[in-house]
Amino acid sequence: MTDQERFDQEVAKKGKVVLQALAGLGIFGALLISIVALNNSSEKHEASAEAKPAVTRAANATPAAATTTKPAANPKVVDVTIAGGVKLGPDGKKHDTYSVTDFNVTAGQPVTLKIDNTDDAPHSISSPAAGVNIIATPGTHTYSLLIAKAGKYQWYCMLPCDSDAGGWAMQHPGYMSGYITAT
Repeated sequence: MTDQERFDQEVAKKGKVVLQALAGLGIFGALLISIVALNNSSEKHEASAEAKPAVTRAANATPAAATTTKPAANPKVVDVTIAGGVKLGPDGKKHDTYSVTDFNVTAGQPVTLKIDNTDDAPHSISSPAAGVNIIATPGTHTYSLLIAKAGKYQWYCMLPCDSDAGGWAMQHPGYMSGYITAT
């Protein structure tokens, strides 16, 4: 083997290692950017909700919580709990769930969501059609839910969850999805 051939082989080996290292750094960078964006999104929702006065609602309210239909001086507070693997489904398995999955709101008026995410992973209330993307990190935090136009919008948890059942709860209202009705 000539010196040139040995040199070419070494460059090919080292180049492959360098490319693999760069790919790993790229993946790590993308994850880091996603975490920062997720954190910033949650902080914005908390800040907008905390700047407004609130009225507390009973924690044992029915899942389809009614919201005032006329303009209110203070935004309503809806208490929501997220729990992993607690609600029995028709398939006989326990699924991840939100304690409130249907939200009745007045278009143009904010509703404060006080979300206690008891799971160890973030979850979301996402409805592209309604312009909603709330990321609920573990712990208790407040978020503002504001729907601009009247309508009935389906929401779902866009973050992978309910993994024991292949994400079943993310596709079934009453578990990790539901509806936002704005009047």
